[in-house]
Amino acid sequence: MTTDPLIRLLADLVAIPSVNPMGRRVAGEGFSEGAIADFIAALLRRHGLDVRLDETAPGRPNVTARLDAGAKRTLLLEAHTDTVHTGGMTISPFDPVVKDGRLYGRGSCDTKGSLAAFLHALCSAAGGKTKPSCNVIFLAAVDEEYGFTGSSFAVARGLKADFGVVGEPTRCAIVRAHKGVTRWNVVTRGVAAHSAYPERGENAIFAMGQVLSRLEQYAGALRRAAPHPLLGAPSLSAGVIEGGEAVNIVPARCSVALDRRTLPGESLERVLEGARKALEGIGGWSFDPPQLSVGGMEVPDDAPAVRLLGEAIAACGGEARIEGAQYATDAGVLNGAGIPSIVFGPGDIARAHTAEEWIELDSLTTASAAVLRLIGGG
Repeated sequence: MTTDPLIRLLADLVAIPSVNPMGRRVAGEGFSEGAIADFIAALLRRHGLDVRLDETAPGRPNVTARLDAGAKRTLLLEAHTDTVHTGGMTISPFDPVVKDGRLYGRGSCDTKGSLAAFLHALCSAAGGKTKPSCNVIFLAAVDEEYGFTGSSFAVARGLKADFGVVGEPTRCAIVRAHKGVTRWNVVTRGVAAHSAYPERGENAIFAMGQVLSRLEQYAGALRRAAPHPLLGAPSLSAGVIEGGEAVNIVPARCSVALDRRTLPGESLERVLEGARKALEGIGGWSFDPPQLSVGGMEVPDDAPAVRLLGEAIAACGGEARIEGAQYATDAGVLNGAGIPSIVFGPGDIARAHTAEEWIELDSLTTASAAVLRLIGGG
């Protein structure tokens, strides 16, 4: 494949399946993050780092390592180990291939490229001749693609750092703000009856039609709200609808899954209250408790994470670009826990989750060099 240790490391990570079950009751080889966690832990131990594995759920461990330089500041490097599923892929997902300056495979872009870049930089700093300029905590977290439970688990167990860098495919730009996400179901309930006598029942699907019409109007109002300078307006989408038992039964229940993209500072209470107000005057509906709620994040232009990483990128000959992002990441969890964190990593989010996912190897090298410079000690 290649003799370059960084590319080889990424290929090894891609070759280990770590598909997120996404809430489904599936298990076995290829699902969850146990095998890749063992690989990462072994690599870090070979480089003399203190390593701990913490199971967030059976077979789903976070990996935490620490490089203690006796410094005043501690940097957190975090990237997730899970990937989305492989359905519909047009390449072999776990058989990494290097071609035309790219490495192909599931997770290569999102976000094993960041994992490889961070791991390579950390191991280089641990074995370097110069003392690092900051202490480093490395966290390889599970379940970012579905529930953010790995990062949430870590902060609940007392994870602390002065600032953090979260690995995601940003094309090596510094993302200092991104949206959050809240997901929940709205449910309508009726009374079942034979469809030949619909007047004897109450149709929950018809009732949901009124609810959806009102929510569509509310989504339009959100799009017209005053935009955030980096992130634009908040949004609301209806993603999945389920209802009824058979075509000849008046349905007694209908459920719609809602996805609300939030701006930094929007609380869960504000999100739900806005949707409730949109449905005033309509009866027969209720909200299930949210399955997921992760806040948006924003750090200032002059925050240490932004400034120091920008200086590191410039020192490596790159351009420190500052951007915002529409998606949510573990940085929302970390910032909510008091660790000022930005998002940075190789690859392009447009390539994530695609049928032939790939990452540019130039960006992988650039990201790892910048992170090593940020740590110092290379």
